[in-house]
Amino acid sequence: MQRLAQTFAADRDPMTLRRDATGLAPERLIVFELTNGLRDFARAAALVPGLEIIGAEDLDEDEEDASPVLYLMIPDARALKEMVRLWALFRAGDVFPRGFAPWRNLFSQLRDLRAWGPRDRVSPEDAVFLAEASTDVHGMVRIELELVYRDDGTTVEAEARAAVAEVGGHVISGARVDGARYQALLAEVPAAELTRILERGAAGLVAAEAIMHIRPQSAMHLTLIEQGAAVPDGTAAAPTGDPVVAVFDAVPQAGHPRLAGRLSVDDPFNLEPLAVGRRVHGTAMASAVLHGDLAVPSPIDLERRVYFLNVMYAPPTADGAERFPDRLPADLFQAAILHMKSGPDPAAPQVIVINASLGDRNKPFSGRMSGWGRVLDHLAHEHGLLFVVSAGNHMGDLENAATDVLAFEALDEPGKARSALQSSGAMMAHRRLLSPAESMNALTVGALHSDASAAPPALPASTFDPWRDTGLCTVSSALGPGLGNAVKPDVLAPGGRHVVRLLPAGAGHRLSPVGIGSPLLGGVTVASPSAAAAMMPNQVGRSVGTSVAAATLTGLAARLHEVLEACYADFTQLSSRRRAVLLKALLVHGARWSAARDLIIEVLGPADGRQHVRQKDNVRRYLGYGAVDADAVLACAEDRATLWSVGELGSEQGHAFSVPLPAAMSARAQAHEISITVAWFAPPRVGAAAYRGARLRLVNPETGVELFAVAPDKAQPDDNQAHGGTVIHRRWVGDRAAALGEASAFVFNVQREPDNSGDDVAFAVVATVTMPGVAEVYTQVLNRVAVKPRTRVVVAR
Repeated sequence: MQRLAQTFAADRDPMTLRRDATGLAPERLIVFELTNGLRDFARAAALVPGLEIIGAEDLDEDEEDASPVLYLMIPDARALKEMVRLWALFRAGDVFPRGFAPWRNLFSQLRDLRAWGPRDRVSPEDAVFLAEASTDVHGMVRIELELVYRDDGTTVEAEARAAVAEVGGHVISGARVDGARYQALLAEVPAAELTRILERGAAGLVAAEAIMHIRPQSAMHLTLIEQGAAVPDGTAAAPTGDPVVAVFDAVPQAGHPRLAGRLSVDDPFNLEPLAVGRRVHGTAMASAVLHGDLAVPSPIDLERRVYFLNVMYAPPTADGAERFPDRLPADLFQAAILHMKSGPDPAAPQVIVINASLGDRNKPFSGRMSGWGRVLDHLAHEHGLLFVVSAGNHMGDLENAATDVLAFEALDEPGKARSALQSSGAMMAHRRLLSPAESMNALTVGALHSDASAAPPALPASTFDPWRDTGLCTVSSALGPGLGNAVKPDVLAPGGRHVVRLLPAGAGHRLSPVGIGSPLLGGVTVASPSAAAAMMPNQVGRSVGTSVAAATLTGLAARLHEVLEACYADFTQLSSRRRAVLLKALLVHGARWSAARDLIIEVLGPADGRQHVRQKDNVRRYLGYGAVDADAVLACAEDRATLWSVGELGSEQGHAFSVPLPAAMSARAQAHEISITVAWFAPPRVGAAAYRGARLRLVNPETGVELFAVAPDKAQPDDNQAHGGTVIHRRWVGDRAAALGEASAFVFNVQREPDNSGDDVAFAVVATVTMPGVAEVYTQVLNRVAVKPRTRVVVAR
């Protein structure tokens, strides 16, 4: 007990509880399994001298986490053993030593306290997918082993390889990314060893000290695509400019008329010879980036080509599933970025936006960053890259035990929508983001239940479109939040109408999202490879899911970059990092909650209006910051003006911004709004109390709020929720503007909070002031700013 007391003495570094064990030394970890919420535990921990709870940003409750776990690393092994002994005294009801009374209250909040061990190497979520892993003809199964990260990883890797060999397995490939503190192996082991892993005993790989986590092999959840007929190609001439946007996906049919001459295809992993199956996914995603929804051609044709890097291929399998080569996804992405951006002859040095419409169905987010997500965060910060990532799709049924099939059929359309949402809400904990969508620096895109395809005159029997015209995401779109309760998905983009099939389920019913082999009856129109390309060279199909939503938004980013190039002569002279983070801010800036907000609050509650924070939490799980309005992103209007700024901030630095308020808005009893978005790339701090290595805050503009007579819009995430990630989006609204002088301005501050990072952080700020119907707004704001576009900005009418 004296050793434990000395460890927590005031003159020693305090111990800090953390949410994630990744990056820590497992031989010094104590695991706290909580019986109830984090906040009650935090209050008890605050009374223990020398013990610090994790930062407030990581302490927000997630009600879907039924069994929260915290980790405490103690550098003294003997003190660690004494803490476990202290827990044993508590459980036995014995008297505590003098000075340890606060621990009794702390321990009353725990279900268990133990040293880190075999059961922590396999999380409950991973165990489910490992149990479903299939064996090959030789009785072997593939798994991923994330290793304990050490500065010198040679010894750890050698120990892990020896452990794999000892159980009769072999290592296929390995990866190490220092900036993400990630080292892992892809291995094959006998099925008998998998059984031992799931038992979490004291032998085999699950007891190997070099191994931190044992996870199922990554398996891609690709978008649904329904092949359609050939359609004449009406696209413009092929672009010629160097790419600023890239697509990482499966080998495409580059010769498809919709793609030919528009892609710069690169194959550093030599996957082209392996792609002998139908090249569906890469073809569709390239089409969505280049053209958006072919049913509604984009009014702006790209002047730059799109760089396409093959990271998957289509083997000659019966199901046509495209797959990664025998490498870990994080390893492929790291190697791909270095190939593009580094060395004496980088392949695509100008690329700043990367589409990754890929999701690992075996790794839904459960509060712990995946290795893939950490690597994306590192690459985004290190190279100044905006990753546009799909949130993921869940094809599981939505079950409802209270309403049978006949009762559901008898409901009117609003009733069906409410019933389906109620079923979805009950399954919320099982429909989380798919890795790497939890990446804090990435722009994560959910699928809006919308497309431009013609609705069929009548749906087949027992087939329904319950969320038609609701403004919700698709029934299969993965739900948030992200790490530290950050807003995820960040935004929604059209992902097609995903219809469901009504089926009985005991005394109730279930809604099954249509899958491959069923007519989609909706979807975003994209290029599709033909089995007989010479006969149907212009074939298209329809795609549903978050993959096509992310690809469409990536195409919007490409068009936005070209609009900015046209408007500002020196735009491309900005660093790639500044341009990338500006695109991130502008894309989110064009988002807002749809009318689905009211439906979500009505159905999922809570009904008590005083619990508005919990209400907004449910809304943002489905909508993020909202659906992106492409017109608002690409164009200004006579009655609105958008300003942007980029720069860098060091720790504890801040910057003040001033948005001119046009005199035309003065003293008008008319609806008006100001919206502000801040975005940045934070360095990942793996193993630290706060993973987000740089935290920016939009300081509430109290003076501007009073001057402009506005209040925070209720139809947006709560202020604390909006500050949990690396993009902040806030709006203030009013209906009676105050009297404004000629120099009136809305002033606000962006402040970087204290952190231990020595890096300056690139950030972007976007602000829009609008009063619908007042045509002088744009011109009056333009006349008061120093930096003006060289050409007239496109103005929507």
